[in-house]
Amino acid sequence: MTKQLFSFEDMAVGDKASRAVMKLFSKNHSTVVSQSIDTKIKRSSGISYREMSLTLGDSQVVALRIKSSGDIFQVSLNKKLIPIKNQDDQSAAVIEIINAVNAGRTKFQKKLAALAAKLPTAIKTAAPKMLVTLTARRDELISAIADVEAEIEALAA
Repeated sequence: MTKQLFSFEDMAVGDKASRAVMKLFSKNHSTVVSQSIDTKIKRSSGISYREMSLTLGDSQVVALRIKSSGDIFQVSLNKKLIPIKNQDDQSAAVIEIINAVNAGRTKFQKKLAALAAKLPTAIKTAAPKMLVTLTARRDELISAIADVEAEIEALAA
Protein backbone atom coordinates (compact mmCIF):
# COMPACT_ATOMS: atom_id res chain seq x y z
CA MET A 1 0.00 0.00 0.00
CA THR A 2 1.39 3.38 -1.00
CA LYS A 3 1.17 6.75 0.68
CA GLN A 4 -2.24 8.39 0.24
CA LEU A 5 -2.34 11.24 -2.22
CA PHE A 6 -5.35 12.99 -0.69
CA SER A 7 -5.82 14.44 2.75
CA PHE A 8 -9.57 14.42 3.40
CA GLU A 9 -9.59 17.36 5.83
CA ASP A 10 -7.23 19.56 3.82
CA MET A 11 -8.69 19.03 0.34
CA ALA A 12 -8.87 22.30 -1.60
CA VAL A 13 -8.36 23.59 -5.11
CA GLY A 14 -4.65 24.22 -5.53
CA ASP A 15 -3.47 22.04 -2.65
CA LYS A 16 -0.61 19.57 -3.06
CA ALA A 17 -2.87 16.62 -3.94
CA SER A 18 -4.88 18.64 -6.46
CA ARG A 19 -1.72 19.82 -8.18
CA ALA A 20 -0.39 16.25 -8.21
CA VAL A 21 -3.58 14.93 -9.83
CA MET A 22 -3.51 17.70 -12.45
CA LYS A 23 0.16 16.94 -13.11
CA LEU A 24 -0.61 13.23 -13.59
CA PHE A 25 -3.41 14.08 -16.02
CA SER A 26 -1.22 16.49 -18.03
CA LYS A 27 1.68 14.02 -18.05
CA ASN A 28 -0.69 11.51 -19.69
CA HIS A 29 -1.91 13.99 -22.35
CA SER A 30 -5.23 14.96 -20.72
CA THR A 31 -5.47 18.65 -19.94
CA VAL A 32 -7.55 19.70 -16.93
CA VAL A 33 -9.18 23.05 -17.67
CA SER A 34 -11.10 23.46 -14.43
CA GLN A 35 -11.22 21.86 -11.04
CA SER A 36 -13.59 22.09 -8.11
CA ILE A 37 -13.79 20.41 -4.74
CA ASP A 38 -17.09 20.13 -2.93
CA THR A 39 -16.81 21.46 0.62
CA LYS A 40 -19.73 19.36 1.84
CA ILE A 41 -19.18 15.84 3.08
CA LYS A 42 -21.59 13.48 1.33
CA ARG A 43 -22.63 9.97 2.24
CA SER A 44 -23.36 7.06 -0.08
CA SER A 45 -23.52 3.30 0.59
CA GLY A 46 -22.50 3.93 4.19
CA ILE A 47 -19.32 5.78 3.16
CA SER A 48 -18.59 9.45 3.82
CA TYR A 49 -16.78 11.18 0.98
CA ARG A 50 -15.88 14.49 -0.64
CA GLU A 51 -16.00 15.02 -4.37
CA MET A 52 -13.30 16.49 -6.62
CA SER A 53 -14.57 17.41 -10.10
CA LEU A 54 -12.19 17.83 -13.01
CA THR A 55 -13.27 19.18 -16.40
CA LEU A 56 -10.96 18.09 -19.18
CA GLY A 57 -10.04 19.97 -22.35
CA ASP A 58 -12.54 17.99 -24.45
CA SER A 59 -15.40 18.81 -22.00
CA GLN A 60 -15.45 15.42 -20.30
CA VAL A 61 -16.09 15.60 -16.55
CA VAL A 62 -14.37 13.30 -14.07
CA ALA A 63 -15.63 13.25 -10.48
CA LEU A 64 -13.36 11.58 -7.92
CA ARG A 65 -15.12 10.52 -4.73
CA ILE A 66 -12.58 10.44 -1.94
CA LYS A 67 -13.17 8.64 1.36
CA SER A 68 -12.14 10.01 4.74
CA SER A 69 -9.14 7.65 4.67
CA GLY A 70 -7.87 9.64 1.67
CA ASP A 71 -8.34 7.06 -1.08
CA ILE A 72 -10.57 7.19 -4.17
CA PHE A 73 -13.54 4.88 -3.71
CA GLN A 74 -15.68 5.84 -6.71
CA VAL A 75 -15.11 7.58 -10.02
CA SER A 76 -17.79 9.15 -12.17
CA LEU A 77 -16.93 9.84 -15.80
CA ASN A 78 -19.51 12.04 -17.55
CA LYS A 79 -22.04 11.23 -14.79
CA LYS A 80 -21.53 7.49 -15.20
CA LEU A 81 -19.79 5.41 -12.54
CA ILE A 82 -16.73 3.53 -13.72
CA PRO A 83 -14.95 0.80 -11.75
CA ILE A 84 -11.33 1.23 -10.75
CA LYS A 85 -9.03 -1.62 -9.76
CA ASN A 86 -6.21 0.34 -8.13
CA GLN A 87 -7.93 1.95 -5.17
CA ASP A 88 -4.87 1.47 -3.01
CA ASP A 89 -2.38 3.06 -5.42
CA GLN A 90 -3.74 6.47 -6.37
CA SER A 91 -1.20 7.21 -9.08
CA ALA A 92 -2.16 3.96 -10.81
CA ALA A 93 -5.85 4.79 -10.22
CA VAL A 94 -5.44 8.16 -11.95
CA ILE A 95 -3.72 6.46 -14.90
CA GLU A 96 -6.59 3.95 -15.02
CA ILE A 97 -9.07 6.87 -15.07
CA ILE A 98 -7.12 8.57 -17.87
CA ASN A 99 -7.23 5.35 -19.89
CA ALA A 100 -11.03 5.21 -19.42
CA VAL A 101 -11.30 8.86 -20.52
CA ASN A 102 -9.21 8.20 -23.63
CA ALA A 103 -11.16 5.02 -24.46
CA GLY A 104 -14.50 6.87 -24.40
CA ARG A 105 -13.33 10.10 -26.04
CA THR A 106 -14.61 9.31 -29.56
CA LYS A 107 -18.02 8.19 -28.32
CA PHE A 108 -18.29 11.30 -26.11
CA GLN A 109 -17.39 13.63 -28.99
CA LYS A 110 -19.96 11.95 -31.26
CA LYS A 111 -22.56 12.45 -28.54
CA LEU A 112 -21.63 16.15 -28.24
CA ALA A 113 -21.82 16.60 -32.02
CA ALA A 114 -25.28 15.04 -32.11
CA LEU A 115 -26.47 17.36 -29.37
CA ALA A 116 -25.08 20.44 -31.12
CA ALA A 117 -26.97 19.63 -34.33
CA LYS A 118 -30.40 20.05 -32.77
CA LEU A 119 -31.87 23.56 -32.96
CA PRO A 120 -33.93 24.94 -30.09
CA THR A 121 -37.66 25.13 -30.77
CA ALA A 122 -37.65 28.93 -30.34
CA ILE A 123 -35.40 29.43 -33.37
CA LYS A 124 -37.26 29.91 -36.62
CA THR A 125 -35.55 28.95 -39.85
CA ALA A 126 -35.94 30.69 -43.18
CA ALA A 127 -36.92 27.42 -44.90
CA PRO A 128 -40.57 28.38 -45.72
CA LYS A 129 -39.52 31.73 -47.27
CA MET A 130 -36.62 30.03 -49.03
CA LEU A 131 -38.99 27.47 -50.55
CA VAL A 132 -41.21 30.22 -51.99
CA THR A 133 -38.18 32.10 -53.35
CA LEU A 134 -36.66 29.02 -54.94
CA THR A 135 -39.98 27.97 -56.47
CA ALA A 136 -40.40 31.42 -58.05
CA ARG A 137 -36.82 31.32 -59.36
CA ARG A 138 -37.43 27.84 -60.87
CA ASP A 139 -40.56 29.10 -62.63
CA GLU A 140 -38.62 32.08 -64.06
CA LEU A 141 -35.90 29.75 -65.37
CA ILE A 142 -38.46 27.42 -66.96
CA SER A 143 -40.07 30.34 -68.81
CA ALA A 144 -36.61 31.65 -69.88
CA ILE A 145 -35.70 28.21 -71.24
CA ALA A 146 -39.01 28.06 -73.14
CA ASP A 147 -38.28 31.52 -74.65
CA VAL A 148 -34.78 30.44 -75.74
CA GLU A 149 -36.09 27.20 -77.26
CA ALA A 150 -38.75 29.16 -79.19
CA GLU A 151 -36.06 31.57 -80.47
CA ILE A 152 -33.85 28.61 -81.54
CA GLU A 153 -36.78 27.09 -83.48
CA ALA A 154 -37.47 30.46 -85.15
CA LEU A 155 -33.82 30.78 -86.21
CA ALA A 156 -33.68 27.21 -87.46
CA ALA A 157 -36.76 27.71 -89.67
